[in-house]
Formats: sequence, structure tokens, C-alpha cells
Amino acid sequence: MEKANSEARSQETDNVPRVRNLLLRSMCAVYLMAFVGFYCQAEGLYGDAGILPASRILANGTLKERLSLLQLGPILGLGDGHEAIDLLCLVGATVAFLGLITRAHCRLVSFIVMWSVYFSLVQISQSFRQQADHLLLEAGFLCILLAPTRLSDRRHPMEDIALLLLNGCPLWWSLDGLKRHYETMPLPTSYSWYTYQLPDAFHRASTIYVYLSELVVPWLFFAPSKAVRRYALWWHVFLHLNIIGCGNYGFLSPLVLTLLLTLLDDDDGMVVWLHERLSDEPQRTTRGKGHNQSKKADVDRYGGRLVKGITLLMVAGSWLCFSVGSSDEGQLTFKPSFSRDQYLNFMQTMIRAAPLLVFVLMVKKFLTLLSSQDSVGSLAEGMRQFSKNLGLLVSTIVAFTVFFMSIVPHSRLLPSTSISSPVMTRAYGGLHSLYVVNQYGRHLTKMRPMRREIVLEYSDDLNGTWHEYGFHYKPWTIERAASLPYGWLYFPRFDFKFYDGSGSKTDAQKWIYPLIQRLLEHQRPVLDLLDGRHIPAQAPKYIRTSLYRFSYTSFADRDFWTRERLTDYFNVFSHDDTHLREKLKQMNFRLTVEPESSGSWNWLLRMLLDAIRRFVGAIEGSYLLVGVFIAAGMLIYTQQQQQRTGQST
Repeated sequence: MEKANSEARSQETDNVPRVRNLLLRSMCAVYLMAFVGFYCQAEGLYGDAGILPASRILANGTLKERLSLLQLGPILGLGDGHEAIDLLCLVGATVAFLGLITRAHCRLVSFIVMWSVYFSLVQISQSFRQQADHLLLEAGFLCILLAPTRLSDRRHPMEDIALLLLNGCPLWWSLDGLKRHYETMPLPTSYSWYTYQLPDAFHRASTIYVYLSELVVPWLFFAPSKAVRRYALWWHVFLHLNIIGCGNYGFLSPLVLTLLLTLLDDDDGMVVWLHERLSDEPQRTTRGKGHNQSKKADVDRYGGRLVKGITLLMVAGSWLCFSVGSSDEGQLTFKPSFSRDQYLNFMQTMIRAAPLLVFVLMVKKFLTLLSSQDSVGSLAEGMRQFSKNLGLLVSTIVAFTVFFMSIVPHSRLLPSTSISSPVMTRAYGGLHSLYVVNQYGRHLTKMRPMRREIVLEYSDDLNGTWHEYGFHYKPWTIERAASLPYGWLYFPRFDFKFYDGSGSKTDAQKWIYPLIQRLLEHQRPVLDLLDGRHIPAQAPKYIRTSLYRFSYTSFADRDFWTRERLTDYFNVFSHDDTHLREKLKQMNFRLTVEPESSGSWNWLLRMLLDAIRRFVGAIEGSYLLVGVFIAAGMLIYTQQQQQRTGQST
């Protein structure tokens, strides 16, 4: 009897979906970063006195654009201003925070709420929407298939297919591309500047590392060997930790790192350790654990040899493909030994083979699920089995639909492989409108030859001195103390948008017209998006935008940047400028800011939301996020201590 109970406890413990639980908790952390970052900038970007008011989309947008929970604002007495946006951000952040600190709130309903709320926010993002938003909504939708409905739920049959879909890449021809990228990336940090100073041979070797990361290592994600998948995981962890250090990409890299957890198994040592540290349930010890571990180790005993063999093959292949040699000065030299046509042919083969591999693995998982169905002994058991299979069927149809539609953007990586089927493209467009399937990496397929920056300037005299508006994260000055700050997990989408503007024509950046109008009005919510130490004390008479070329300095220089003014980005604007007013009229932009909309009758809730914003607004976004995660860590630690105290007593 004791042996049977021990085996039952061992089987129950082995059935704990640790990877699923860890993945969902991590997704809550990513959602928390996204909601807090959106909240900090919402009033200045989308409030009634912001750059692109949400009310403009909710009232005059298309049916698809108006599909948002913000439509409930007037019903709650908040109107369609920033108070309704604040409420959604706070609701989403609260649900994400609770899901992060305890598994009891990390369930299906929580992920439905977080996805719905963030989708509503992305709907009104307009010009400030970024690919990180798309990736979060896509991964969040798949997490809905993965999340348990009840806390008591163990492993779901759909889990393997959902995890496979979550396995989720910007190709440079020149080996000098990575060094140029350090200088021209959207929001670089001082780590990027120091890395830029390293020898050219290092940068070319690093570029080969990126090639391997994007073209070779992703194939290891689907290897049957646990050791090989773990090797691929740590390879990409190293890559994305460097990305986090080099640039202020916000929650993008943490999201990718979260998805990489799907490469691990429930019995992986790191997964078990993290699950025990995050679990808010009493830990169970089972007999026979050492036997199980030795059995699993025996199954993957050749994993270490495979990893060594794969590493040697990649080193040898890189050595041959890039003709590694040495110069007369003893420096390493690299030169591709393949032509561009050969490279494109290789890419075509990979683009066509990748979906086929994933499809085969998904079918294999599905057939395994069908073959593992339990036999039915009674009518009641039959009904339960039918209900379970019906849910599995619906989830499988959704999963395969998402997979087939993702082939469309995947095929567009090269023009020669692009799918032109009207049926597929229309179906993809429908899912893309919900951001369930998206295309990524287009902004990295072409390296910028130099860094150009838009600088905002103001003056009260056309012939007088022009002063510059300061930014929190975007390069705008050569002063060392203010030129390359860290945002850590905070995503400054306002600063990030200037990177898009500097690399395109002025006609494509219509959001700058409302920005100039708000600065001429001296609107406080918009000024809060800028560095408060470098804004005028009162509304200026004239504003212009200049285009500068920024270049990194060397170790011998005192500052990080040198800059050179190239030209005017926009002409000089004043408050009564007819051209500015005409552009704003074309955008259906209201020149007057209404103090209250007709639907803002819930004064108590509005006072509460305004009080929260005044309190939070005094804290810079990156520091606020760090404080929130420190609080979450302390709560998780406190739960662990209480759990250990309860077990000891």
C-alpha cells in the first residue's frame, strides 16, 4: 500500500506542468511591463490634450479601429479621454501583477482579460504602435490556448501543440553590419557605445554569431535531444541579454526570452528550481525520484556529445563559409566565400522547409493525443470524454489555423517565396486585424548607412537663438550625461517613434503636426513626455524640426556623440500657421481641448484615477517598473517564507 501511494504521488508530481506554469507566470511579467509602460505615456500620447487623442479614433475610425473596450468609457462615466485609458491600464497591470506573484490568478480568465485589454490599447496606439505590441498580442493569444481554466487543472492534451506554436527571425549581407547597427539602432545605451569601440574583427565575428543565431540555431529548437534544445536556449539567451544591454527595446527581448522557455522540459533542473521558487503550494518530495532522474539522464546520454558535435560543425562551417584568415598585421579577417545568389537560394530553401517541419511536428503531436485517449466504461465517462475531446478539437482547429496563416508573413521574407493566393492573404488579413498573426523584422532587413536624428527646437524670435527640447531616451545632445541613458524594461514609445521618423519622408510622419501644435499650446501632458530640464517656461512662438547626423566618438573623446546639422526636417511653424492648420484639419484633429466630455459624469472614479496618475507621474517610467518588480519579488519571497514556516510547524 505504501509503495502504491508513493508511486501515485510520484506520478502526480511528474504530471505537474512546470514549463507551462513558468511560461504563464513569465508572460504575466511581460504584460506587466507593457501595461505600466503604456500607462506612463498614455495621457501625453492619447489623452484629449495629447498628440493623437484616442477619441479621434473611437469617434471617426473604421469599424475595426473602433473595436475596443474603451467604448465602455461613457457607460462608466469616464468619457473617451485618458481616464478610460488609465482604467484599462490599471486593470491590466493589476491582473498581470496578481498572475506574477501567485499561480492562483494565472488562469484562463486572466489571460483573456489581459489580451482583451491590451488589444483595446493597441487599437488606439495609431502611429505609436510597434512590432513589440504585435508580438505580445500574438503570444498572448496562444497563451489563452495554454492557460488552465481551473487552479486544479493538471496537464492539458492541447499543451504540447500550444507550446510548439510558441516556438517562434533580419539578415545582413555585410559582416560590418553589426558594428553599424550599434550606432544606428533606435535607442542605444552606453553599453552599445563601448561595444562599438571593440576591434573590427570582433564585430565581424559577432556578425557571424548573429547569422548562426538566425539561420542555424533555430533549427535546433525542434531537436529531440533535450541537451541540444537547452544549448539552443542558452545560445539565444546570451544574444538577447546583449540586446537588452545595447538598446532600449522595452519588453521585446523579455518576451522572446519567455517564449524560449518552451525549449525546456518539465523535468529540466532549471525549470524545477524556478518552479519551486515561484510556487505558492507546499513542496512535495517523492520516493523514487533519483531512479526517475537516472532513467531520464540515460535516455539523453548522448546529448552532450551531440552538442559538442554541433558546435564543431558550426565552427568549421563558419570558418569555411566566411574564409577566416589573418592579415599582415596579425588581425583576423573574414570574407564570405559564397555569392549573394547562393545565399538567396539557401534562404529560399529554408523558408520553404521551416513551415513543413513545424507542420509535421504538429501532426505528430496531434496523432499522439488521439492515440492516448482513455477508454470509456460508462455513459457519464463517455460524456466527460466527449466534452474533453470537443474542447481539444476546437483548440486544435484554432492552432492549425494560426499556423497556416503564419506561413503568409513568413513567406514574405523574400519576394521569390511570397504567397500570392487570394484566399490565404484574405484569411491572413482577418487574423492580422486582431494581431493574432503578424510579420516581423522588416525594419532590420536594410541597414541604415548613418544615424540621423530629429531635434525639436523653439524660439520667440525667428532671427534669435534657437533652443532644443530635451528627450529622456532619444539621442538629441552630445552631452555625455544625457545622451545614452538606460530604460531597462521600460518601453519609451514616444522616443522610439522619432527613429522611424528620421529614416522616412516627412509626409509619412503626420503625427509630428499634432506634436508641434501641442508644444505651441504648451500642453503639460505632452511636455511630460520630454526632459523637464530642457523645456521652455512658457509657450514658445516658433517651433522647427532639424535633421542632424549623429556619429559615435572614440575612446579619446569626452562625449559619446558628434553631430552635424543636415537640413530642416519641417519648416518653422507658429500658432497661427495656415499650413499647420490645414494639415491638422486633414487629420480630423481638434484644435481646441475640451476640459470634459459629455460622458464624464463619474466624478468619484475620475478623482481616484487622477490621484493615482499624480502619484505615479512623479516617478520616471523605468524606475516605476523596477519598483513594481521589486515589490513582486518581495511578495513572492514572503509567500515562500510563510510556506516553509507552515511546513516546519
